[in-house]
Amino acid sequence: MLKITFEREINADIEKSFEVIANFENFQKLFPEFYPSILIKSVRDESSLVAEHLKLHDKEFIIMAKHFFSKPNTHEMRVVGGDIKGSSINENFTSDNGKTHLKVNAELDVKSSRFSKKNPYGESLTELYDKMIKEIEKS
Repeated sequence: MLKITFEREINADIEKSFEVIANFENFQKLFPEFYPSILIKSVRDESSLVAEHLKLHDKEFIIMAKHFFSKPNTHEMRVVGGDIKGSSINENFTSDNGKTHLKVNAELDVKSSRFSKKNPYGESLTELYDKMIKEIEKS
C-alpha cells in the first residue's frame, strides 16, 4: 500500500474549500484530466456510492467508491471495488483567520517502481489537489 500525506493552506473559507474538494459531482467537469467519468449510484445523508474513472500519472483506474462526509471538516473516499480496491483518501479541513488548512492522507493500492525514488502517483495526486485549490482561490 502506497502512503501519501501532504498539507496545503487555502486562501478561502472552510465552507468554500470543502464544497469544491468534496464535491465529486463536479469533478468530471472541473478536472477531466483526472476524472474522465463519474457516475453517481446512490446518495444518502452523509454518504454516497460513486463509479469513477480516476487517472493518476499514466494509469486510469476504474473504481467504485464510497464517500463519507462530515461537513465542513472531513471527507473520506474508500474504494470498495475495482482496480485499486482497499485504497482510501482522507481529507481533514480546519479553519484559521479566514483560511483553510487541508491535510490529505491517502493509501493507494498501486504498484510503484521499487527502483525509483520518485513516486509518480503521489506527484499526480498532489497535482490534482493543487488544481482544486486554484479553482477555489480563483473567485
